[in-house]
Amino acid sequence: MKVTIGQFILQQLRALNIDHIYGVPGDYNLSLLELIEHDNQLQFIGNCNELNASYAADGYARMKGAGALITTYGVGDLAALSGIAGAYAESSPVICLAGTPPLHAMKSHALMHHSLADGNFDNVMNCFKQFTVAQALITPENAAVEIPRVLAVAWTEKKPVYLQLPSDICEVEIEVTSAVVAPRLPASDRYNLQLAASALLRRLQQAQRPVMLIDQMVDRYQLQQLVVEVAHKFAIPLTNMPTAKCIIAETTAGWMGGYSGNLSRPELFALMANSDCVLNFGARLVDSTTGYFSHQIPTAGQIDIQPYTVKLDNVAYPAVAAADLLQALLDGAAGDAATPMATLPNPRHKLAAPSDAPLDQAYFWQRMSRFIAEDDVLVVENGTSGAAIGGMRMPDGVKVVNQPIWGSIGYTLPALLGTLMAAPERRQILFIGDGSFQLTAQEVSTLLRYEQKPIIFLINNDGYTIERYILGEASSYNDIGRWDYAALPAVLNTEARPFCAAVETGQQLELALEHASRQDRLAFIEVKLPMMDTPPVMKEFCNRCNNFNFGLRNPRRCA
Repeated sequence: MKVTIGQFILQQLRALNIDHIYGVPGDYNLSLLELIEHDNQLQFIGNCNELNASYAADGYARMKGAGALITTYGVGDLAALSGIAGAYAESSPVICLAGTPPLHAMKSHALMHHSLADGNFDNVMNCFKQFTVAQALITPENAAVEIPRVLAVAWTEKKPVYLQLPSDICEVEIEVTSAVVAPRLPASDRYNLQLAASALLRRLQQAQRPVMLIDQMVDRYQLQQLVVEVAHKFAIPLTNMPTAKCIIAETTAGWMGGYSGNLSRPELFALMANSDCVLNFGARLVDSTTGYFSHQIPTAGQIDIQPYTVKLDNVAYPAVAAADLLQALLDGAAGDAATPMATLPNPRHKLAAPSDAPLDQAYFWQRMSRFIAEDDVLVVENGTSGAAIGGMRMPDGVKVVNQPIWGSIGYTLPALLGTLMAAPERRQILFIGDGSFQLTAQEVSTLLRYEQKPIIFLINNDGYTIERYILGEASSYNDIGRWDYAALPAVLNTEARPFCAAVETGQQLELALEHASRQDRLAFIEVKLPMMDTPPVMKEFCNRCNNFNFGLRNPRRCA
């Protein structure tokens, strides 16, 4: 079957359920964009810059399974690279398509714009090799093989990939031998699967204090239902890393709360420290998710479950898919009666009546805990909002999109553009700090341009409060320019009519929430809070960060 290279790329994207692609036009990618312009299934979403496009594609992938963006060679590629690195760190399968100079120019080492003008076209590819799991420069000779190969790696490993498409070959016809289908995850080796399942079943039957530790892997490979079924069948308590907030419904029987080292609930911390069998589902124990390495997880008791391998009692079982392993466990214990487990009580503090008193963090987040509803999508910036949301008990169906590992401030606003287009039927709420907002604020114009209708809470505490608690409370480097945030959306789109408000008392907040809830338009609520007001857990985290980072000559200690 004959098809152009450009059309073949679009077919492969559609097979991954991608119907929006983000990016910025540039002369080297215009031929592909022209194809998308006339495609009735795939829509190009123009961003304000390539970094924002990469964040949007990441947010989209969190909801739809995969995302994509288009850049132009060199300047566009490198502008997007931090977002691609973040997608790698957070296991988000993003396809970065880069339009490059014509193939003949690359082969002849011509001195081209958007390059270093030295005839070297390997440097950008070498950059992306560090932050993606597969890459290719597409040529007419390799297109039929390399395009599906690279996209299949993104799907299989749940990580970003990078494809370069020279500007002069988009319309070149190639021969493809099979129909385009979505990639399939690797199947298990039946013998290894049987051995692993039998060994794990014996281990669970012997365990006195088992526990399940959940991370992003469970979400990326859609293992939630199987994990809960196994937990209930064997009466195993569950917990999740901060990177896996709400992946398991927090009303699930046996759920013990989130695990972050000794910042966890004391009962959970003790349970983990004394467990003789920890089913570890891809958990990565990094500083920001373990209360600065305060975790105590017995090494001897750990069972390391990865997407395609299991390690148990120092024996590795390759070619064992996690989904197959969990199903085999259920089948192996089919005759056993499930043991009921208790549901973690949900403490509800009485909320003070709204008044004319200035808002503080405690009141605001207690009010938000009542405002957030089932099936909401919460996009949460690192900082005070991340700390507050992390400590809340969420209703069923809530999806939390955050970036605790890469931690790039400003990520969430463009990511919201991706999550909105991936799940337009759901109410979506963004919590972002003023410092983070200033990095990517222009993407509000894109939200308005495409008539998106989120509720945005801009937490204005006058600068980088999290950094102030780490070091430099009164230092000028933690200051930012003071903007009229609530007035900004009207400036960024002169045709839209968003609902905008600035609130600093409980009564003003109530009125704004009432308007935001009944308006079918973007709502932007600037919440003015005291500079050094923050959730208590954030203060403790920042203190640990300070102690860990600055050593014996810690400026705060020496002051």
